Amino acid sequence: MSDSANYDLIISGAGMVGASLALAAQQAGLRVAVFEKRSNAACAAADPLDRASLIATGSGRFLASLGIDPALLGSAVERMRVWDGEGSGSIHLDAEESGEDRLGHIVENRRLEQALHAALEGAGLHIHYGREVTSAFADSRTMYVADAAGTEFHGTLLAIAEGRQSPLRKALIQAPVFREDYGQDAITATVWIEKSHRHIAYQRFLSTGPLAVLPFSDDADGKARASIVWSAKHARARHLMALDDTRFLHELYQAFGPQLGHFQHIGRRSSYPLAALHSSRYVGERSVLLGDTAHGVHPLAGLGVNLGFRDAEQLIKVITTARRHHEDWGTAAVLRRYQSARRPDNLVTVLTCGALSHLFSNRSRGLARLRDLGMLGTGMIAPVKRFLIRQAMGL
Repeated sequence: MSDSANYDLIISGAGMVGASLALAAQQAGLRVAVFEKRSNAACAAADPLDRASLIATGSGRFLASLGIDPALLGSAVERMRVWDGEGSGSIHLDAEESGEDRLGHIVENRRLEQALHAALEGAGLHIHYGREVTSAFADSRTMYVADAAGTEFHGTLLAIAEGRQSPLRKALIQAPVFREDYGQDAITATVWIEKSHRHIAYQRFLSTGPLAVLPFSDDADGKARASIVWSAKHARARHLMALDDTRFLHELYQAFGPQLGHFQHIGRRSSYPLAALHSSRYVGERSVLLGDTAHGVHPLAGLGVNLGFRDAEQLIKVITTARRHHEDWGTAAVLRRYQSARRPDNLVTVLTCGALSHLFSNRSRGLARLRDLGMLGTGMIAPVKRFLIRQAMGL
């Protein structure tokens, strides 16, 4: 079987990054086909884990240009407090010091994804739910893809946004992939807090891994909540996951401190192993990688999905520029412009997040003193501090 349409862009994966690329491409006037292996019902259901991401200001502006306002979907982050659990060093990052009113928003992943899907449907672009691209090959002019049922589609370019375990990356890009196991698991959950978070994001570096407590939207009864990402070495994480809720909240309070009062209740917990990933090449024959398929970072800086949004924004710029100049945007020469623009930023972020995790997950007194001095210097040197704030905002 074959689909008669010839698409400008075929996208495999309708998560937050893939869906944002699809919406940007559709609004740019491209003919787009989107494949998502999950069912429509699965994508429309609420996420029982309330998984959330920090959508930085830069990413928020990209989404706003597509008609998606993160302010309507989540809780604003106006300030960030970072401190070393093994020393006395700390950094305070305030959006107002950079002339902005917020660093970003904490938004539930599923809510943002659903908003993007609704916008696509509203624009007449129907996602192929429950259909996964299982094979693909290209000739000099066209990319051909097929799903498990053998239905074929063809187009100018295939964008792969399937996540870290992408089979298409392995089949089409065939490039070495850098991987580093951090030796940690991340525990995520929503917690109910005694005191208002006042739109402050907290991150405490512990010897076993960083603990982030992020401002989350109030529940239906107006009770304050926060979203936690607790990264801990495997043995510690397994111990924490085995605790009942009462004991876990006690351990959380001991690790975090009294800034938000007592943690009163917790939603469902989940955990997953942490590792870095970076493909040495983003471009194949009429195929391109973006988002977690191309790179994966430690969650300590909340940059993962924001890097993916930057990928999507850059890729659509490259495609639309090539289209305007009557170039074939599926060629390697055009796609290397995207790779050249995005790979340095992504690689530096992957390596920096890994280095920070190793630097702070260390009980060495000498390193603790160096960290304290580094944090003190950062807090006192205004240009450095403003640079860090702009980086956190994705600007």
